[in-house]
Amino acid sequence: MKREILIKIFGVLFLVIGLFSLFHVPAEFTSFYIFMDGGNFHYAGFGFGSLMFAFIIFNAMAYFILASLGIPLGIGNFSLKKWGLNLSIATAKTVLMLGLALLTSFLFSFNLLHTLELHQTIIISTFLLLFLIALPCLLIKFYKDPNTKQLFKKSKVEGYFEKQSSEKLTVVLLNLFWASIFYLFLFFKGVFPLFGEFVVKRDGTYYLSIAIFVLLVLAYLFYKNRYYARYLMLGYYVILFIAFIPTFLKHNSNDFLNLLNLPVYEVEKVVPAFWIPIGMNLAFFSGSLIVIQMYLLFRTKNSNIKN
Repeated sequence: MKREILIKIFGVLFLVIGLFSLFHVPAEFTSFYIFMDGGNFHYAGFGFGSLMFAFIIFNAMAYFILASLGIPLGIGNFSLKKWGLNLSIATAKTVLMLGLALLTSFLFSFNLLHTLELHQTIIISTFLLLFLIALPCLLIKFYKDPNTKQLFKKSKVEGYFEKQSSEKLTVVLLNLFWASIFYLFLFFKGVFPLFGEFVVKRDGTYYLSIAIFVLLVLAYLFYKNRYYARYLMLGYYVILFIAFIPTFLKHNSNDFLNLLNLPVYEVEKVVPAFWIPIGMNLAFFSGSLIVIQMYLLFRTKNSNIKN
């Protein structure tokens, strides 16, 4: 009974987060008005391609993702549906994989670590370990516990989504994460890392469009158990790896920012506020995450396997 109550509390918490985020998706776009001409915080150069413009889009996307996951997670946990169990495990695994990639990136961001005080390094590392690694591990262990799994019931009419394994859903969620990143790049002047150089504006937008389209198609085919989808996806990851890593190793964050030709106000006031995320090693983040995804694909067969 205590375990069931705890799961329902999780469900209510997820649902509140999801509904709160759903409300803020359109509300976040009102931020544009305070930066536009005539707004209280308007500055020369604000618009498509500026850092604050992209940051507002990022916030709206973050709210949308939280709503898209929080609402079904809340419903699935509170109603104790089998698909809610699989989605909960897959979401926790996705957060864990992103946490491992972020921690790896942070520990290999030598330029950033050189500027941080020891206590700052410890605080950031502890935060990543606790909330993006330890917490997801605890949730995975909790949901995979036989006493927990037996509380989740199958629907009277079992749908296709309910039959999916958490491993497969994790791969799909990570693919959707990459699609979100590519979509966000559209607002950074369409920048696309390609074999050692950044392609921008119209050409970069074409590459991003192709990358998003192919990624979503492959994710759908993989979800539908097409036997060839896993191999095509592995090939896609290899292409991303050899396109991204040389670019991020050759060009640092300053090269990327100079490429964007940001307004003077953002260079002087906004960029310094984001000095920690800007200093993260993108080569190790993207590289480690792609390697993790390839490992998951090798482990995940194109069939419905048990959690």
